[in-house]
Amino acid sequence: MIRIREATIEDLQTLQDIGIATYKEHFSDIWTAAGIQNFLSEDFSVCELQKSIRTPTNHCWLIALDDKGRAVGFSKVNWSKPIPMSDHVGAELQKIYFLKSQAGKGYGKQLLQFIQDAAQNRNERFLWLDVLKTNSNAQRFYESFGFRALGEIPFSTDLAEIGMVVMCRDLVP
Repeated sequence: MIRIREATIEDLQTLQDIGIATYKEHFSDIWTAAGIQNFLSEDFSVCELQKSIRTPTNHCWLIALDDKGRAVGFSKVNWSKPIPMSDHVGAELQKIYFLKSQAGKGYGKQLLQFIQDAAQNRNERFLWLDVLKTNSNAQRFYESFGFRALGEIPFSTDLAEIGMVVMCRDLVP
């Protein structure tokens, strides 16, 4: 079981550390070493994280802590974002990552359920995300939560054009 809480400015270093660690664990094979370093130095820079955490009306950073209080995963949700290939808006699950050492413990399901509940409490009608086209395991995981593929959008790294699958689920019963 994990404990999930909203991140604050005091969590900036933890978010930066776990963000960089999890991204490297999961995606270093789709970038060159320099490419991933450039991406991470922008995406998880202190400046970007400070700005993002200090403007919580548009989004929410969540930290997942294990039973010893250690950060094992995190998420970023953007509220009321336009859904690609749709004329709707919904909560965008922009990031949800766990350390590889924490795989298979059900933490992803717990965090996704927490996010889904938070989105419903904010009266969001949809929850959507994009996932690498090549990541069939993640796609199956989201499908098990009722997400369906809407189509593909472009995504490339400094190594290749990969593409993303946009997935969405209704939150209104």
